Amino acid sequence: PKMSRAGPASPDVIRALTLDMFFDYLAIRVNCARAEGKHWVMNWHFTDTEQRYVLTLQNSTLTHVAGKESPRADTTVTMSRTTLDEITLQKLSFADAVAANRIQVQGTPGVLMGFLAVLD
Repeated sequence: PKMSRAGPASPDVIRALTLDMFFDYLAIRVNCARAEGKHWVMNWHFTDTEQRYVLTLQNSTLTHVAGKESPRADTTVTMSRTTLDEITLQKLSFADAVAANRIQVQGTPGVLMGFLAVLD
């Protein structure tokens, strides 16, 4: 039998994902070879839900901690959960969201795009 690849998840499924689940999903998408040697700490702040996370990529592994911010973060990403959902549903790209000022990135230039580049 022919196997078909599933398309993007439905909007209801995306909205039902907690941010912990979303960051767990990103963790399994890290390409170990591309992430090798990278060490980044990123603060993520969601303006509409007031949720904060620290993501750490180290030893080709992505971890996250809810409710925290790191004073030593390489970058801080600020956006609404609504914007993240639109990106996840492929209605909006990260680059377009940044250009439209729907995502603000502070800190070391290129860390966010470097991080996105290590994901499969």
